[in-house]
Amino acid sequence: MKLSHLRDVLAVSEHGSLRAAGRHLGIAQPAITRSIRDIEHELGVPLFERYAKGVRLTEMGRIFARRAEAIQAEMRRAEEEIKQLKGQTTGQVSIALSSASSIALWPKVHSYFRKTYPDALLKISESLFPAAEPEILEGKLELYVGPISHVGASPRLLVEKIFDNDRVVIARKGHPLAGATSFDDLADAHWIDTTLTMSHNTTRTRDIGFEQWFKEKGMPMPKVVVHARSVLVTMLTVANSDLLAILPRQWLDYEPTASNVAPLKMFAPLPAPSVYLARRRDLPLTPMAEHLADLICRVGGNYAERASPA
Repeated sequence: MKLSHLRDVLAVSEHGSLRAAGRHLGIAQPAITRSIRDIEHELGVPLFERYAKGVRLTEMGRIFARRAEAIQAEMRRAEEEIKQLKGQTTGQVSIALSSASSIALWPKVHSYFRKTYPDALLKISESLFPAAEPEILEGKLELYVGPISHVGASPRLLVEKIFDNDRVVIARKGHPLAGATSFDDLADAHWIDTTLTMSHNTTRTRDIGFEQWFKEKGMPMPKVVVHARSVLVTMLTVANSDLLAILPRQWLDYEPTASNVAPLKMFAPLPAPSVYLARRRDLPLTPMAEHLADLICRVGGNYAERASPA
């Protein structure tokens, strides 16, 4: 098996046809066809299903492609690591961040990072841990920064706490309940329930902390009229309606939306999942990715000191 076989399988998978893959790679279609036939013969299984408009991966093909992606990513990292050790500042890092960690850490982390690696390509996605974990394990992501649920992480991951966090009840400025002083005042309030965790098969998982908080206060279950997976949508809805929501306090620091919302002062901060840095335990980071991870820990430590009560 050659690396070109991996390249060709991934190209055909991405482009959906042998002809399109050949155009993308600058290789004649017969050569691509021969390469795919050779690797299928070597493995003893078909990797693609042929149909009228092109091809698609078989179940075995999906398994092979997932491994091929990881091998290609590791080859790229090996090449970049050598170049970075020689003093070059090029390369790429893939990282996923939650919205709260982005607001709290990313502006300073990115600024410091660019001073050392001005030419680096950063591939950034907004994600929560259930979606990011398999991508880290498969080598598609190098770092995740955000909350990790009580279920915990795979033992194959190295996880480090960055800072503890809390949440606040927010409402639009000028909300009729802004001056509320008792839980009875909230009896008729309408709420947005934000989804903080998602299962791998995309079935929605309720935010246990949301309901638990009402139980601990001896309050009836809230009247939820919106289930939102997007924190930005939640903020926009709160800012333009009388709905209430519970969100990480970092959103009060996000200028584009914070000017339109405020915390309800009758509530003390509510506990929230801590923010962690996660990476593969058995996969060494490139110097560039290691530097980014160090900056996240350093900036996170400073953030924790500023956010802690005096």
